[in-house]
Amino acid sequence: MRGAASSRNSDAHLTGLQPWLMRETIEFRVEEAEASRLFRDDEGVVLPSGTVRKLTLPTDDERIPRVRELDRALRQQGKLFFSGWRILRHYTPKELKSAELLELRLDAVFEPSGEECGTHYDESTSCALCGAGASQVTDLHLDTRRIPQRAGLARTLSHEWVISARLADLWRTHGITGADFRPILRAGPRAEPVKEWHQLVVTARPVDILPTTRTGNDPFDLDEDNAQRCPKGHVVGLNVLSELSLRRGDHDGSDLTCTRQHVGMRSGVLRPHPLLLMSPKLHALLEDQKVKRLDIQVAHLA
Repeated sequence: MRGAASSRNSDAHLTGLQPWLMRETIEFRVEEAEASRLFRDDEGVVLPSGTVRKLTLPTDDERIPRVRELDRALRQQGKLFFSGWRILRHYTPKELKSAELLELRLDAVFEPSGEECGTHYDESTSCALCGAGASQVTDLHLDTRRIPQRAGLARTLSHEWVISARLADLWRTHGITGADFRPILRAGPRAEPVKEWHQLVVTARPVDILPTTRTGNDPFDLDEDNAQRCPKGHVVGLNVLSELSLRRGDHDGSDLTCTRQHVGMRSGVLRPHPLLLMSPKLHALLEDQKVKRLDIQVAHLA
């Protein structure tokens, strides 16, 4: 995958959002050998590998269309201009507090996945076309040494969500609804339960993603051929490119819920996954506890 999304852009296919005060930027991972085609030597940060430069631009930067042009031209030569991207939204506190529902993205990511550690899935329940819907049939097995220890919430590459025991206790104390905390077994032949972590499972009714939500392969590719969308509606695209628009009538008022439709793709241990959603109450608790490495996005109920 070339990137992960969170965006509104001045290009036509990334417009149409609410007139918020939030500031949007897009982070590109540009090939260092090609960066001088568009950027000054003092722009961005060269990553430790020495081959990639991280640059962050406002989404209305006049050079963004040129990024698209250069990438398309270089791809025809078997090269890349950018190998990764991420569009970020920077909200004011007032915007976050006034939102009815928020998307909760976990930036603390680790591997190996549960499947690689002995977790079993029933693939017979998954869609033959998109791979979404496999059922987890055992407790989650993980190498818990690989979980970012300072993160209260984290996920595997396969989007198996975990929560620290301390944070789970706080959720129970504060009456957070829509969540269940299930055992995690330590990877290995003994498969012992761990005390420090639980699997986070959503128990609330899922919420439909409305068609006004924009999805695509990257900020410049809306997947007009629908190659990454499930014809049965299980997967709406590889990435979400706009704020989420959700069906109001589906939301049962729980503090934690998720989308009915998935994003992503089935490839190796990667699986299509739903998107996490939370209430302002849960957001306030996470803020109070200073839980780090979260990407919070406003979601719209309609």
